[in-house]
Amino acid sequence: MTASDEDYVALGRALAALRRRAGLTQAQAGEVAGVGNTHISSVELGNRGLSYGTMLALLRAYGVGLRELAEMIERGEG
Repeated sequence: MTASDEDYVALGRALAALRRRAGLTQAQAGEVAGVGNTHISSVELGNRGLSYGTMLALLRAYGVGLRELAEMIERGEG
């Protein structure tokens, strides 16, 4: 099973909403996760996926866990 374009878009929207809620810029989020702000931008736009490690680093910086991220995606938030 592979992720669809819609899956990447939903993930990106949720991550963008969490980043904004945490009060971080894309550059700050990238710094925390060890990636560039263009990487964060591409993920948030749904143009690319991200590694599990990068996702966990972002979620820690945003103060949430995987469950909250999954619930946001299920509810269509972002």
